[in-house]
Amino acid sequence: MSAKKNIVIIGAGSAGVHTAQGLSKALNPAEWSIQLVSNRQFHVHYVAMLRVLITDEGGLASKALNPLDKVFEAGKPGEIVYGEVLSVEDGAVNLDDGKKLPYDYLVIASGTSWEGPLAIPKTVEENDKWIAEWREKFVKANDIVILGGGAVGTELSGELKHFYPNKHVTLVHAEEYLLNATYPPKFRKTVTDNLKGYGINVILDDKATLPEQPFTSVTTEKGQKVDADLVVPTWGGRRNTGYLNSFDSTILTPEGNIRVLPSLRVPLSNGKTNVYAAGDVIDWDEQKQLAKVPGHAGVVVANILASIQGKSASKTYKGPPMEVILLPAGPTKGAAYFGVLWGLTFGDWVTSLIKSKTLLVWLAQQTTRYN
Repeated sequence: MSAKKNIVIIGAGSAGVHTAQGLSKALNPAEWSIQLVSNRQFHVHYVAMLRVLITDEGGLASKALNPLDKVFEAGKPGEIVYGEVLSVEDGAVNLDDGKKLPYDYLVIASGTSWEGPLAIPKTVEENDKWIAEWREKFVKANDIVILGGGAVGTELSGELKHFYPNKHVTLVHAEEYLLNATYPPKFRKTVTDNLKGYGINVILDDKATLPEQPFTSVTTEKGQKVDADLVVPTWGGRRNTGYLNSFDSTILTPEGNIRVLPSLRVPLSNGKTNVYAAGDVIDWDEQKQLAKVPGHAGVVVANILASIQGKSASKTYKGPPMEVILLPAGPTKGAAYFGVLWGLTFGDWVTSLIKSKTLLVWLAQQTTRYN
């Protein structure tokens, strides 16, 4: 009897889990095995984590942070392998504990690392401590300065002002408007006006860096001095792809994204066609959001299954039909933009109905089968 063939998927975030589940449901366990590599003991639903790090209201932590032991259905191929990927080679993935995972197909979905509060630790114990520490920081601080007015910084500002209305919150952003140029200036100005209306001090077209301890203020590049006893960096994340440099440096952009074809196959310099990528790591002109994951996973799963059957891997990813952003500011407030028609914008009611109230934790529970 011939040995089973193996698929290795690096990363147990939403892209990795969705891809693993799609393949697992379709493959014969007598012929195929699937190894989903996770460097954390749990699945993180980042959509809810800013509020989790601020407050225990709503008990969101237990819904946003779920074990991985139920990801695969009983009787279907699939196992979770815990460890950090050190390197990838042709036909194998090397882990930090010395394990070598051979693969016939490889899917890279190792996601993004963040600075500041979203630098979620790897173990349950460390993460419990991390959450408690950040909640304590926010409780004790009176003058909070947030560096970076992208989606993370904007949402964090609104959430903090909702749960701690008497604290002074300042948001510093390098551009003329909050967020980025994906969204029209009118919407970006609306978001800015909303935050100012909540009592948040918004400083635009300026920058600041993390001050050295101890500090009592932050001074921006343009010389504006702001009182601060807590400074929170919310700059854009960094792709978790450094381990690929020794495998094939031609597949990485200078920013660390992975070059992919429309099939989401990675164009390896050795000409092999058995490596795919999904999630935040792909070099694609779109916003990095959870909503993109089903599209990525669907294409990767379809093309790997076609390849296994000796067919052409012809399914292509065309990107999202529109860009959407929903920015909660506590459970009942927020702003939303849908990039359809002339660009539709909505306020508190729609944003709360879709996202602010629940932060979509049901999606995380559904993904990990803990619902």
